[in-house]
Amino acid sequence: MPTETFLKLAEEKRNAFIEVALKEFADHNYDTASINRIIKELNIARGSVYQYFTDKLDLWLYLKAYSEQQKLKHIQSLDRNKYPDFWTYYEDLFIKGITFDIEQPLCSRFLYRIGYKETSKEVAEYINNWQVKAREIFTVWVENEKINGSINKNVKTETAVQFILSVSSSIGGLVQNKFSSMIENNLKKEKPLFTESIDEYKATVKEFIHLLKKALL
Repeated sequence: MPTETFLKLAEEKRNAFIEVALKEFADHNYDTASINRIIKELNIARGSVYQYFTDKLDLWLYLKAYSEQQKLKHIQSLDRNKYPDFWTYYEDLFIKGITFDIEQPLCSRFLYRIGYKETSKEVAEYINNWQVKAREIFTVWVENEKINGSINKNVKTETAVQFILSVSSSIGGLVQNKFSSMIENNLKKEKPLFTESIDEYKATVKEFIHLLKKALL
């Protein structure tokens, strides 16, 4: 995690560092990402990086946590109380991912690379730790939605949580496969991942959510 030296940097300088570092790790897998390229782009001394972070892994973990937090804040802008049921809300959570991709493309590209393209053994143990956090969030959701009537109260919470996580993962996998050529092309061009086929993406998500609702209602 970042040192006090990094946290005390002027906001403009700190944000510039984050942007350049994110771009490096969004464009390259962990093993081929280069601290030297970051240093060259920022025109800073090599020692500066190690005043901010212990090593390359420390920097990568910070960027991962930073990007996940940015996405979480973006998603949490949706108010569940404004939706008639959980399923319309949950559908919009996926759609919200598109606006995150458009508004914060560097974070989006970096998280996509972590999820679908990263092959480094050094970071393998950290890639799926989001599942632990997701399970905690979904457990609270399921318990609340049983009370609200969006999920059958007779379904065991742990069963519903596992099912929703599995289907959500399947949605991500299907989207990745279905739109792989578009995504890869946009990665190369350093553009937001979902600049085209947005309506088709929405339709795919809607179909999955419909099936999920029928299974758990």
